[in-house]
Amino acid sequence: MRLDDPRLALGFGLSGAACLVIPLLVGMLTGHPAGGATVGLGAWLVAARANADPAGVRTTYLLGVVVSVGVGTSLGVLLAGHSWVMVVVASVLAGIGGLIRPVGVTPALTLLLTASNALPLDPVPHTALQLLGGLLSSVMLTLPWPWRRTRPLVTTLSEAADRLADLVEAAADPDLAPEEWDRLRRRAVGALNEVRTARTRRRWQRSAAADEVATALRRVFHEIVALRGLMVTLHRRAPEACGAIGLRDLVDSIARALRAYLAQCPPAGQERIVDFARRVDALREEAGGGERSMVVLVLLRQIAHASGRVREALEGSQEAARLLCSRGLTLPPLPPLPGTEAASGVGFDNPRVRHALRVLLGTAFASLVIVLYRPAFPHWLVIAVLVTIQPTYGETRAKVWARVGGSTAGGVVSAVILHMAPGHWPLLVLIGVSAALAFGLASTHHAYWATFMTMCVLLLLDFQVPQTAGVAESRVVLTILGGLIAIACTRLLWPRGETVRLADRTARLLTSHAAAARALAQLSRGKTTAARAEEKISKAGVDADMLSGSLRSVAQEPGGAAHGDLERAVDAAQRVRDDLLTLTSVLRDEPARSGPVADVLDAVGERLEAAGEAVEGGEPFDVTGEVDRHLADDTAWLGELAERHLADLDDDRGGTRTKVRRSLLQTAAVDQALRSLHDHALELARAATTAFGRT
Repeated sequence: MRLDDPRLALGFGLSGAACLVIPLLVGMLTGHPAGGATVGLGAWLVAARANADPAGVRTTYLLGVVVSVGVGTSLGVLLAGHSWVMVVVASVLAGIGGLIRPVGVTPALTLLLTASNALPLDPVPHTALQLLGGLLSSVMLTLPWPWRRTRPLVTTLSEAADRLADLVEAAADPDLAPEEWDRLRRRAVGALNEVRTARTRRRWQRSAAADEVATALRRVFHEIVALRGLMVTLHRRAPEACGAIGLRDLVDSIARALRAYLAQCPPAGQERIVDFARRVDALREEAGGGERSMVVLVLLRQIAHASGRVREALEGSQEAARLLCSRGLTLPPLPPLPGTEAASGVGFDNPRVRHALRVLLGTAFASLVIVLYRPAFPHWLVIAVLVTIQPTYGETRAKVWARVGGSTAGGVVSAVILHMAPGHWPLLVLIGVSAALAFGLASTHHAYWATFMTMCVLLLLDFQVPQTAGVAESRVVLTILGGLIAIACTRLLWPRGETVRLADRTARLLTSHAAAARALAQLSRGKTTAARAEEKISKAGVDADMLSGSLRSVAQEPGGAAHGDLERAVDAAQRVRDDLLTLTSVLRDEPARSGPVADVLDAVGERLEAAGEAVEGGEPFDVTGEVDRHLADDTAWLGELAERHLADLDDDRGGTRTKVRRSLLQTAAVDQALRSLHDHALELARAATTAFGRT
């Protein structure tokens, strides 16, 4: 057991338990324990929906769950005793809940609990009290408790800035192993992705200021990647220049600026980043002539440009960071209407539609088993199916084992407690403890939720209508049977949904990286902007993330195996994007208007496009030598520029000399990155095509 946020676990556990204990205590003191238990059951049905994001759940969302409870309770009252109609209605509600996330399993779950258990009160008071319990949870869980502020967005952004500081410190280390650099880069990417997730899930924290700060940190990340490539080249080719110009001072100042960026709220002031451009200018005045010195100066100048863009990103977003830290009221954007997310792209090929059909058919089958065989306490069978079926087979299987184990443990303990027939006051204490543990540990592992939730619900039902130990024993058996039905549904009904998408997503990965290379070629020709090239590189990163997500899902599908070639392709794609970012940094300010640089980039794009077509069309892929030819042309072009530059020096042609010298230095600066791009793009194409037998 590992609690990522102990304050959140403790606060949510106690708040969730209070939602149940308060109505039970009021019912006991007023002499109406059954009514108090009915309010508590409604509170539990609503509070359980906050498990996904306790700190981010909103009152409007929980009020929607209250409406679902009212619909389910009303239908359960109406359909009690009408088994076949209940089968159809419960299945349809389950399918709708699988398709539209805000609806969820609550209406179907409430219908089954209401229709299958004897009502402790008349239908109208029973429905009203359950709605009252739901309202209680909606208010209790969304009050501004301290535990709801344990992970504000500004904290997540600050942690991302710290990860970037670690990354930039590593960028200047010539002895750093590539594996360690990759680990630090993945940490930084993970922190930035966590910012994106927090902004998506916690809509009330979204604002223009948050978007501006997040964008600035992403810009800094791209510049750090570019700095890494430039600094490695400088350490390898001219290590004496690193100490002479104080490269470590620059790196340390960037790291300090990042760590101080959001360390204090509001920011006390921006740490100054070393003015590296001034140092480069001073070194240029002192440096002697020679081609080597000029190449070193070009590398240093590009490092100065990258560090300057880091400074601009941090200083330009400082006011946004100050606004983000302010305590003023910020109105959140309106949430999307329920169902709009599902309405877009509804079709059988949509994974959400398939999941909804699995839930519908699984619920229908479990309901038919109930109608035909009439087991004791039958609703637990359908409930087990409802809460266990997940979008993929692997997720369902993992949840089945957690739920079966948890329900067994909770059911056995509940059976012992019910056999002892304790009074209401001991039950009140046990319900409070089990509810606190269930809500507090829900985010840790589903098995903990299943264990303590089973105890809580069974004892809560005993508060309404006295139960026997048989209900706990039946729950264990029916949970196991329901888990088997859930596994069968995800195993037999479209279990390989992600596998069939691998080829398409791999082809998209290749073509998007090809488009990024072509955009950079256009930047080299001066026909597009650096922002456009970076947009293409970001799009390629999104396609890589989609393929990575598919690989994770495929590993959970029946018969799913590791796809080593595709995993290597994803890693190679990351390195291709790093090379493209480095080239973007070099070409941003001084596009190469002549020479084969653009031709090399176009050839890389053509190779990746050809690999994508091979993967998508099932055709063989042959590696041509076009990229190597253009790289050789690039080397020859360097020699030609050097010869022309020497001739200009002999003839003292100042204007021509300056132009040729600039082209010479820039071509020398990008040569290393081009060769790295060639190697990584070839690795990407071969890994992707080998995975589908196209080589």
